[in-house]
Amino acid sequence: MLLCEDENDLGARAARTVARQMQQLLASKEEIRMIFAAGESQGHFLDALSRELNIDWTRVVCFNMDDFWDPRMPEEFTCGYQTRKQLYDRVVPRAFHLVQFNASDPYQEAKHFESVLRSAGKIDILCQGIGTSGHLALNEPHHTDFNDPSWVRVVDIAEQSKHQLIEDPNFKDLGYIPEKGITMTIPALLQAENVYTMVPLAIKRDILTKLFQTQEPTAGLPASILRMVDGMLFIDRNSCPPESLPAELLADLTN
Repeated sequence: MLLCEDENDLGARAARTVARQMQQLLASKEEIRMIFAAGESQGHFLDALSRELNIDWTRVVCFNMDDFWDPRMPEEFTCGYQTRKQLYDRVVPRAFHLVQFNASDPYQEAKHFESVLRSAGKIDILCQGIGTSGHLALNEPHHTDFNDPSWVRVVDIAEQSKHQLIEDPNFKDLGYIPEKGITMTIPALLQAENVYTMVPLAIKRDILTKLFQTQEPTAGLPASILRMVDGMLFIDRNSCPPESLPAELLADLTN
């Protein structure tokens, strides 16, 4: 776990860490595969990663972990549009795969996206956040199976997530949050070899407090599965003031 000063510091530090991991992998592999998230909490990280040097993006295949599903929604309010503008259009990876937010049949789109994901091979790096509901991607509380046999599902977006997203500057001008989304499941996400979780901003303080107080993984708090994962968590002084951390976690902080 790494404590950063604010969202700008967090984005820069996370980008440097991920960039170094990418460089190490590309030194020994012809191609690497990565999963990315969208939203306010990922913006500074994506911007910073797009500025990192000495990465051969022509050997990187990218996937978005989720998106809303709503055929009436303008593209500029989708998760795919955000990651494309903040990262993919800037670095020009070998390929990037987005959920088709306006597919006529969301269940067919989920099956198609799962097929593309499975056929791509092992994911090398996952870059994600945690929602105020405790979701990972759009795997919501009490509607998440840590052993889900599917890798992509159509889901209902929880009310807490809608409240968060309607205030997100990337989505708020839409005026509503769609009822459904298409998301990678927990097993799909956590098959990644390297897991990086970026959680800045004061709006995440309550859910991080709850997460640190949860000792065992529970479907009521999907992010609690990260306790079982050898990954790196980036927080900042707004999302998790040091005085709010349990003593054992505070002692483990690196700077």
